Amino acid sequence: MDKYIDLTALGKVLLASAIAGIGLVAVFGVGLVGVARWEGATSATGEDQEADRSGRAGWLAGAGLCFAVVLLGVAIGIYSIVDK
Repeated sequence: MDKYIDLTALGKVLLASAIAGIGLVAVFGVGLVGVARWEGATSATGEDQEADRSGRAGWLAGAGLCFAVVLLGVAIGIYSIVDK
């Protein structure tokens, strides 16, 4: 069977796809946490609102960065499929 299938290359492809797939899902999850924390900071009232105001921009920027990384990964995947 090794005559027809390069198992080393197959293993590398499987490892790369697993890392990319798990990595993108993890980054997307971190982005969702950032959005949830941002929404929690915007819904605070009274003294909590003043304390959390500075953190809102950070959570939203972090979430936006995470979503940009996910979109970049999806775009690279689509490009690599279409480019063939």
